[in-house]
Amino acid sequence: KGSLDGSAKVASVDVKDENLSAHLQSPDFFDAERHPELLFSAEDIALGGENVSARGELTIKGLTKPVEVTGALTPPLVDAFGRERIGLVLSTTIDRNDFGVSFNMPLPSGQPAIGDDVTIVAELYFIRGS
Repeated sequence: KGSLDGSAKVASVDVKDENLSAHLQSPDFFDAERHPELLFSAEDIALGGENVSARGELTIKGLTKPVEVTGALTPPLVDAFGRERIGLVLSTTIDRNDFGVSFNMPLPSGQPAIGDDVTIVAELYFIRGS
């Protein structure tokens, strides 16, 4: 049985539009000044060949909710320094409103400009310890 804990700085969220990037840091979205990190913790991890699933808790904007992440392991390889490493790509889709990220505005058609479902992807790399 393993566990997985991690965090990502809200400032690391990458989007193409600089105006949107600054807006994402504001209280309308992530409120990065008061909540500078996204957190994930899982104790219930299942491996099946290359497939991985984990049930844990995701914290965004100070709100913690249960989530299930799924993904795949990459085959082991030896890096340029002679260390064995594997990669793990995990993803989950959440409703951003569940985490207090509910800013929106209507388009001219009356439809909301921003969808509620957001996919979060984490790319992790592990190096075998000596």
